[in-house]
Amino acid sequence: MTRLQRGYRQIYKSISRCALPSLENRKSARQFLFISALICFYGRPLLAQTTGNIDGIVVSENSGEPMPGANVMLIGTVLGAVTDLQGHFILNHIPAGSYQMRVSMMGYKTIEKNAIQVKAGETTSVSLKLVETVIETPELVVTANKTRQSIQDSPNSVGVMTSRDLQPRSEVYLDKLLEYASGVNFIGSQVNIRGSSGFNYGAGSRVLLLVDGVPVMPGDSGDIKWDLIPSTQVERVEIVKGAGSALYGSNALGGVVNIVTKEASAKPATNIRFSAGLYDRPRYPEWRWTDRLLHFDDLDVDHTRRLGRSELFLAAGRHQSTGYAQTGNFQRMNASAKIHTRLNGQQNITISSNYEGGDRGTGLMWRSQRYALEVDPAAISDYVTSNKFGLNAFHHWVANKNFGLKTRLSYFRNYWKNYFHDNITGSLANRYGLEIQGDYQFSEGNALTFGTEESWDHVNSDLVGQHDQYVLSGYLQNEKRLLPTLSLTTGLRYDYQDVDVGFSDSEWSPKVGLVWHAQSNLVFRASSGKGFRAASMSERFSDSIYSGLRIVPNVSLRSETAWSHEIGFNYNPLRWLYLDVAGFMSDYWDLIEPQPDKKQTIQFINVTRARISGAEVNLKASPWLKGLSFDLGYTFMEPRDLDLDEVLAYRPKHLFTGTAIYSFGRVDIAVDYRYASRLELVKVYPQDDRVAQKTVNSRIVFRINPWTITANANNVFNHNHTQMERTLLPIRHYVLTLSASL
Repeated sequence: MTRLQRGYRQIYKSISRCALPSLENRKSARQFLFISALICFYGRPLLAQTTGNIDGIVVSENSGEPMPGANVMLIGTVLGAVTDLQGHFILNHIPAGSYQMRVSMMGYKTIEKNAIQVKAGETTSVSLKLVETVIETPELVVTANKTRQSIQDSPNSVGVMTSRDLQPRSEVYLDKLLEYASGVNFIGSQVNIRGSSGFNYGAGSRVLLLVDGVPVMPGDSGDIKWDLIPSTQVERVEIVKGAGSALYGSNALGGVVNIVTKEASAKPATNIRFSAGLYDRPRYPEWRWTDRLLHFDDLDVDHTRRLGRSELFLAAGRHQSTGYAQTGNFQRMNASAKIHTRLNGQQNITISSNYEGGDRGTGLMWRSQRYALEVDPAAISDYVTSNKFGLNAFHHWVANKNFGLKTRLSYFRNYWKNYFHDNITGSLANRYGLEIQGDYQFSEGNALTFGTEESWDHVNSDLVGQHDQYVLSGYLQNEKRLLPTLSLTTGLRYDYQDVDVGFSDSEWSPKVGLVWHAQSNLVFRASSGKGFRAASMSERFSDSIYSGLRIVPNVSLRSETAWSHEIGFNYNPLRWLYLDVAGFMSDYWDLIEPQPDKKQTIQFINVTRARISGAEVNLKASPWLKGLSFDLGYTFMEPRDLDLDEVLAYRPKHLFTGTAIYSFGRVDIAVDYRYASRLELVKVYPQDDRVAQKTVNSRIVFRINPWTITANANNVFNHNHTQMERTLLPIRHYVLTLSASL
């Protein structure tokens, strides 16, 4: 019996023991079974209908300028669109009738237009105007429930950073930018959402990374490669907090980060950004390791245009630096392409690819605290060469106004080779993925999302050996409006995993959520869900030496599981004030953590029991002075190892981020502040000095169409701190950026 057959048989046996979610009536049940059959046999239209079209434009009420990137939805259907660079959209093959349209966009008030009449064989023209709000609050997200919805309809806390948040900070890679999202912090390159991940030397992540909804986690290490997509190619980043396994499976134990890249457009447009920067002298003379001028520069270009019946997007970039510390030098190149083709009024296909590669120096830890920017002399010539390549194909079929089907094919290749003084190791990991997702709108207040997903990893690595891993999953989620102001979300996912060493595992991941619109400006939410994460191959099989640290395998690692609970509300009492408050608690079983012995030999083990609880507050305000705005976030966490009755390692108790922006005319002046309290416990060198992280960044932005000039001063007060032991974070540096849209 093949691995695929075993997986489907396991899913069949499991589902046969469970009742399907009850539907309203027999007619709904027949519809559900009919739609499910279409997952395997689709390709013909469901029903020949008499249809018409809607052709529209969205503009700013204040300036009359077109609004690109606005989300347009026909309420009670699966039909929707995103406006292009001219603010234009078109919806084809809509069954004749009367519709209600909703239009939303970040920083603008959501509007609804009623009684839009669609007549058979005709095109209805509509013009809509958006009014800018005083403060920017996110409107529409796609990650929380695998479908587009208002952020106020999500039972989970969701954070959003748009290109307007990312670009002025003049950082290339997203790990340097997501630190300004509330509840998010980094230990090394490892992202933590509300303390979920801690630090495990890059061997696995409890946060799942998606690019346009597709997982891009390498099969060998299972960590996140932040250099895959430069920030210049990102439209927005959506951060789902809490267990996301009910829809996304393993790695979504602590949350999901979805990078939504720029869309191709019919109108020719070129964007260019060039940055150059200098590192200042370190605070202490002993830390100076060279008399050279330490610097970096980045160049990114993208272009979009129509190509026949398609829209094409191309991007490329070069990024290089001497580094601020010894062996911190790198040179990286990236390239991306996306082509979107409308096959007809009901189907479209998108093919995208991205590449990133180059060399970088590496040094895990400093030479000593007195020489904090130097490495062991034996490691001066250590370096890593690596490259990553992703290829995705998306097919979207709108069979009718109530049913849509999405098919995603993906391939991700991750290659690296370490040239270290004490060992030379390399790895090649290939991941192949397939997902088929259906969306059915029973009525305006009842929507069903369902699908199946499978992936196969093949790894050939000096670090973990040669292994194969196969995962097969199925999921269901229903959003039901119980009352005009109360909605219930229920979901369930089943995952079956098979590893070639004879290890197999299966997990059910249920979820439930409630959203209550108590008032037009006050929304309460509550959610509870189970998450799980299978051990990565690096955690299970690693057997190597890395910069003097010995890592040994543990093939008996069990999958870690968690139940995450949250209750919260958001309140918009005034035009200039937005408040979001949440309390959360996550209980973990078999948590996988690195455990060093007295000789600093590290093995990953299962921690029997752990809990992280806390609260989070986000405040956006624009009071007093016109043009002045604040964006503040505070997270309190209590991370405990309940088995040992001690704090969990590598988790700060307090996180704070704050941004103040003053805009006048064509100029913006901004200051960012980020604080992470002192780590109470670290594992490898617990005797080392540790301090809180206190970073102040400032910037000034000048806009002279079509050019934008940005000057940044980062770590203004040259505060010295570490995240992981014996690795100093960037010292004060200055950046000048020139960008243009031509």
